[in-house]
Amino acid sequence: MIKNLYYKNKETTHNFFWRSLQILSKEGITFLIFFMAARFLIPFDFGILNYLMAVLALLMIFCDFGVSSATSKYVAEYKAKKSEHLNKILFSVSIIIIGLATLISLFVIFLGKGIFKENYLYIIYFLPYLFLVPLTSVADGVYRGLKEFKKLALISSIAGIISLGISYFLIKNFLLIGVIFSQNILYLLLVIFLFVFQKNFEFKIDKFVLKKILRYSLILGFATISYYLLNKVDILILKYFDYVVEIGYYEILNKLFQVFIIPFIIMGQILAPNITEKYINKDFIDIKKRFQRHLFFSLSLALIISILLYFLIPLIIKLLFNEYFVPQTIHIFSILLFVIPIRMVAAVISQAHVIATGNAHYMLITMIFGGIANIVLDFILILKYGFIGVIYATLICFIFTTVAYVILYYSKLNKLVLSKIQT
Repeated sequence: MIKNLYYKNKETTHNFFWRSLQILSKEGITFLIFFMAARFLIPFDFGILNYLMAVLALLMIFCDFGVSSATSKYVAEYKAKKSEHLNKILFSVSIIIIGLATLISLFVIFLGKGIFKENYLYIIYFLPYLFLVPLTSVADGVYRGLKEFKKLALISSIAGIISLGISYFLIKNFLLIGVIFSQNILYLLLVIFLFVFQKNFEFKIDKFVLKKILRYSLILGFATISYYLLNKVDILILKYFDYVVEIGYYEILNKLFQVFIIPFIIMGQILAPNITEKYINKDFIDIKKRFQRHLFFSLSLALIISILLYFLIPLIIKLLFNEYFVPQTIHIFSILLFVIPIRMVAAVISQAHVIATGNAHYMLITMIFGGIANIVLDFILILKYGFIGVIYATLICFIFTTVAYVILYYSKLNKLVLSKIQT
């Protein structure tokens, strides 16, 4: 039975293995850098680091604006159609990314001093990151769309191993500045390797491709802003109310939870190209069956993992981040634990279905309302309950938003199936 199941899902199994290795290589190194920062930096500086990362995440939205996510969809689509546009995607999209990152960098250089004040110099050191991370995401999207998961895994592993020793030296000797340069070096190596080893590459700008990708990326870009308002904006609000040390508590938990969410993201990204092909071929009945199967499987697994995390996370914090094993961290953990199953399910459904089928506008609609509501609730609840109010706001808004866009997508899928049956 197991053997038959393996052969039936052989491609997915192999792709999951290689994608897992790739994500673990890149995210594993990122987590180790985060871990070294937590060990070497004092809690206040560690809070500042996480504030800087939240600022960069906001700036990077405008450097990418959904282009990298849209790229993966159209690579899969043009591969299925065997289109001549395929080889021109990476170069065409990279030019757009570089242009956007340049504009944002100029904005930071000329206006950032008044906005970021004492943290301005740190943001300047991070400017290469604004170019490198979106370019990495675009190249990653091309490899995923082409299903070149093995090559992607090997590249990420090599880049990660090279950067690890450099990162340890920099962080130990230069502390916060060292963390910044460690991130820049990791993504510089990834960009170099990803572009050098991609064969489906032509130095030509394809206006037709850009038009289609940019049109879809606008929806994804606004959805990303809305998602930021649901999550990372909490860090900026905590900094505004001078809860700098508490930012460190919050982000340690977010990072630990992210480790367990990664397998769900991987699965969603692996399933996405196949769902895109079926959607193009109007095989809506099969997509609906797959959606139900993916939802049931991801939700069941998410609930089991969440129960295990209830016992596991406090032990990990005590072992790896003993300085942060305080009542505030455990209080945050007890609230965020209710969000984790939803985030896991959302990772699969959004990547494999909503974005892959060109229905990201459902995410946009719900996340706009959810993001605005989160900001309003952050200010109301933080004044009433202190820093923990931000966590309550996230719990309420994230659950509402995710459930809403999943229902909207499934409703459309039902209509498409019904239309297919009638014809």
